[in-house]
Amino acid sequence: MTRKKKSLLSILLFVLIFGALLTTATFTDLQVSNILTHSALAEHTYLSNHTFGVALEAIGSNPVYLAFAFSFMILFWYCVRKKTLSGAPKTLLACLMAVLAFVACYVLCTDTMEYIHEHLVNIEHSQLSTPAWLVVIQAVTALFLCALGLLAVRNFSDKQIEDLFSFAVATLVFVIVSTAVLHIIKGPVGRIRFRAMNMYPDSPDYGFAKYARWYEHHGQWIDKETMLSLFGSTDALRSFPSGHTCAAGASYLLPMLNDALHIKNKGVRALLWICPVVITGLVAVSRIIVGAHFFSDVLVGGTCAFVCMIIAREIFICKGANVKAIIGKE
Repeated sequence: MTRKKKSLLSILLFVLIFGALLTTATFTDLQVSNILTHSALAEHTYLSNHTFGVALEAIGSNPVYLAFAFSFMILFWYCVRKKTLSGAPKTLLACLMAVLAFVACYVLCTDTMEYIHEHLVNIEHSQLSTPAWLVVIQAVTALFLCALGLLAVRNFSDKQIEDLFSFAVATLVFVIVSTAVLHIIKGPVGRIRFRAMNMYPDSPDYGFAKYARWYEHHGQWIDKETMLSLFGSTDALRSFPSGHTCAAGASYLLPMLNDALHIKNKGVRALLWICPVVITGLVAVSRIIVGAHFFSDVLVGGTCAFVCMIIAREIFICKGANVKAIIGKE
């Protein structure tokens, strides 16, 4: 099969599958949430103590921070080994990449610990204060992870680091763009979370009477002070799309390694596609279980990461080869 046919078939399959899933989600969002939260979210509660849901809530965003960290580690060694760079610019760039890798590792640690802390004290994590001793532990852990990662990437050859430069740039672009798109959408849509309605199920103002489909835009119709007093959280109106699922979708950096490192083994190539699908899917299900999101929320969140990856991959790694094939300029 030619590249043109493969590309067109891939686009067609994506449109059909995504369209079918979004249509299904549009009409079954509330029913799916009712089923999956049945034994995981008690009535009149905002936070679930479901083991699977809580565990994935704590680590579900980790792929996005790992993507940043890994990319900056590659760029660190790229700067170190780039012969055309020298003197102060080379040192400054390398130091900057190392610092950014550490920051990514540190945010990974703090985000994970904040979600764990949230469930231990039953208070939404953005309202918590972090004790000094925990900050120290997080910083030391982040430093260890950063050093370990830099040493691991050091084992790549100069040629591999050169090949991975485009991969690192593509990863940073698709992760930043997909995250930005999600946060731009969340505010204006203002979809109320299932678990927020679960707090006051029969209320005409905040209960299930306020359920809205994903395409309905209401904005932030409850001010933050009222949300905090009602739900103990200020993000009750940020259901669509799912940030956690989009963050888990950062794991879609794995398929890009197939092209960046010119991997030929079919088993490895398949595995690098299967892993992010499984990771993103598990996080998506966990978000519905705890009542944080609806089916359509997680579907769009994960798909946003996937589409941004495909575009970044095409631009920075494939150099437009698939687009050229489609328009007949291969």
